[in-house]
Amino acid sequence: MAGRPIDNERKACDAVARALEQLSGQTRTNPYSPEDRGAPAPVEYVFNLGQVQFALEHTIVEAFGGQIHTGVDFGSFIEPITKALDHHMPPPGRFDLLFSIDPSRGMKAREISAAQQAVISWVREKAGELHDECPLQPSRAQKPSGFRNERRATVAGVDLRLQRETHWAEPEAAHGRLFISRFAPKDYEALRTERMKKAMVKKLPKLKIWRDSGARSVLVLENGDLSLSNHVVILEAAEAALAGRTDGPDELWLVDTTIESEWTAWCLMRDGMSFPDDETKHRYWDFKPAGLDAV
Repeated sequence: MAGRPIDNERKACDAVARALEQLSGQTRTNPYSPEDRGAPAPVEYVFNLGQVQFALEHTIVEAFGGQIHTGVDFGSFIEPITKALDHHMPPPGRFDLLFSIDPSRGMKAREISAAQQAVISWVREKAGELHDECPLQPSRAQKPSGFRNERRATVAGVDLRLQRETHWAEPEAAHGRLFISRFAPKDYEALRTERMKKAMVKKLPKLKIWRDSGARSVLVLENGDLSLSNHVVILEAAEAALAGRTDGPDELWLVDTTIESEWTAWCLMRDGMSFPDDETKHRYWDFKPAGLDAV
């Protein structure tokens, strides 16, 4: 999530607009941004498809409060760790190093540096132990499912899990690799729903004004989280957040930006129906973000 382009919201709206054009077989007309014009209900983007006006509002979805910010901090924290360890782990096999969701929270700069070095030292020591438990790549006959082992610890205040897997079918290129990720808070699905509810409270009243004036209201959700989110769990959170509300949007779309070179757009809900396009050839759309307009 680090380095997210500042115009993602406009490009995400353009992706949805392009999908709506293809669904309707019409080209949008009269496009403009009420937000740029200082309108009383400043949604992101408005346009017409034939005689129907569409009003789009955008929001970023998170699995829990502060996830985007912690993602930026996490990227900075693990950079020297990755540089020191990736491609330098004892072969055969691959290693996975898992951190708590915000490992450097509350640390000062000098504490962060000391923690990074402590983590590197701990990983090197434990990687040797894990390697010694299975020093050779097992054959299919020996270990049909491969060999897995793990160490856990809290190092310099950072919760860690180091996992090793060596498998008979593992390619040579994977040996010596270290892949870093995070494990989620225990209650992150409940936290996701709470974050979604807050987003709905903020965004839906503006869309309702446009809906009441005759436009089709469209809420565009943007997901940039690869590790904890997907279109199914996001829809489930949205359904829970919309329960009991009378101002739900006519359409709910998701634009997944986790892969920087290709975004995917889904219609999660249309007129109260979840995944309305799943049984059609338009289940989802892929877009190159470089080809989208910051409308």
